[in-house]
Amino acid sequence: MAAINKFKWLLTPLLIYICFIGIYIGISNFNDNNYLFLPIWDVKHYLDISEIGYRVYPCTPGVDGRLGDICGNPGWFPMWPLVVKLFRPLMGGSSQVTFITLTFLFTLLGFLLLFRLMETFYGYKAALLTLIALIFSPAGFYMLTGFPYALFLLLFMLYLFLLYSRPGLGRGVGLFIIAMAISLIYPTGILIAVVPLAWIIFNGENKFIPKSPKSWLKAVLYVFPFFLGILLLWIYFYFKFDDFFLQLHFQEKYNRTWAFPIYIMLKSLFKQPLLSPENIAILWYGLIFFVFYPFKIRRELWIPAIVLYLFSLTTGTTMSIYRHYLIIFPAYMLIGVSTRPLWLKLIYCLIGLILSLSILFPLFMKYRLI
Repeated sequence: MAAINKFKWLLTPLLIYICFIGIYIGISNFNDNNYLFLPIWDVKHYLDISEIGYRVYPCTPGVDGRLGDICGNPGWFPMWPLVVKLFRPLMGGSSQVTFITLTFLFTLLGFLLLFRLMETFYGYKAALLTLIALIFSPAGFYMLTGFPYALFLLLFMLYLFLLYSRPGLGRGVGLFIIAMAISLIYPTGILIAVVPLAWIIFNGENKFIPKSPKSWLKAVLYVFPFFLGILLLWIYFYFKFDDFFLQLHFQEKYNRTWAFPIYIMLKSLFKQPLLSPENIAILWYGLIFFVFYPFKIRRELWIPAIVLYLFSLTTGTTMSIYRHYLIIFPAYMLIGVSTRPLWLKLIYCLIGLILSLSILFPLFMKYRLI
């Protein structure tokens, strides 16, 4: 028993991980469906980037876009393909095998780090509920696909561990490198810059305290690498394709324009079926901020959670928002740490799982969930 208690920080997330993959692999096998492991939708673009790099060409009207639109793969970020390219020789040279293997490995490592962090700061029960909330979320199964969410979780947790560690040269270099890597995984990766910014501004206090010029300089140094990653990518696009803002120009065909998030949210809720995948995500994640208030996690965690929730809506569309919201990892922490009754937390998480198994995952297996 003493040995089990000593290693429960390892055994608990491992058992949760086994249950997680067992649910979705089991359902996939029962339905003789392997879409969970195929390079579908965006995964195909990540795979292509890892094998042949970035390609840009004019869209063919009526086939893949409108006249004047840009087609190819510059809309997808390079960090995940680069990691796959690095590990591919160790896995027989197959990109698909590498994508899936690394996804499952990074998910497990991310679970271990998430559990360890939550247990250290908030205790075993909060850590357990946080992981349950994550695996029971409506689109949690995307963690097991070739999308970059498992890598995002792993790097996000590594960043937090370093941020809360003892100052030193190694810590500073590590934070810089990880911040750049996060910003090159996914468009919303740059928003993780809010984490160190809030950490410095509030410094554990319940209110804003005016900072010295030295503190603001420190904040700039923490935030800078999140923007440097994007800047380097855009410089690369400039020299390769003669278009510094190629990524933004590429996105124009998806009709993403700046908009007021509450308007886009209400538009979706009233014009789409209530149980559409988009509205399910908007409601399940949005209600977390109301049901589990007041927030019991650190400010540098719940503030970015709200920023991440609103950001996708500011793009003027709810397309794929159910998987975009998957990376709001502090939202699961809010559930785990909340002082609300245990039965309420478990029911909330169970609702997420029911929505996943009855609506989102069946649509995914039918190749209808982008």
